[in-house]
Amino acid sequence: MSDVNGNGMSRRQWLKTLGVTAFGASALGAAFSSCAREEGSTMSMRVNRRPADNEPFDADAIIGALPGEVNCVGCGRCMPCRFGVNIPAMYAAWNEAVKSGDIPSSGDDYRNGGGADRARAFVARIENDLGDKHLAHRCALCGACIRECPMHLPIAKHMRCIGKFIDLSREPM
Repeated sequence: MSDVNGNGMSRRQWLKTLGVTAFGASALGAAFSSCAREEGSTMSMRVNRRPADNEPFDADAIIGALPGEVNCVGCGRCMPCRFGVNIPAMYAAWNEAVKSGDIPSSGDDYRNGGGADRARAFVARIENDLGDKHLAHRCALCGACIRECPMHLPIAKHMRCIGKFIDLSREPM
């Protein structure tokens, strides 16, 4: 992605320029949902932006939505993910991080209790092990993995929550 001057920008920066919260595609869809007929019978699209004081990466909401340890058996029936997410490896890394205390317990722990540093260490570790193209934030909520899971895990929901956490952890404080 590039800005208007052709400079590269991260996904976080791009989302911020749109004024979109970290609450996923539904928020992005809502941002562009105001199509209306104006006088003169022309179609126009208005962008509904959030107020500037709304924090795009709300640590309290993101951390509050995170799953605890996930009972994935690692069977691989959810694979291959058409969007490249390595679901079993992502769950294994997540469970390890939950057990070792790398995941902050609250937004306050994230901001003030050293949780941000632990979270960044977790993200650096999984980026090194899995590579960015296989991380949870690439999940598009298609649901193909959910239909195949013998444990009936809400995989897409988990991947989106973990993906938002990864994005939050990459965000400078």
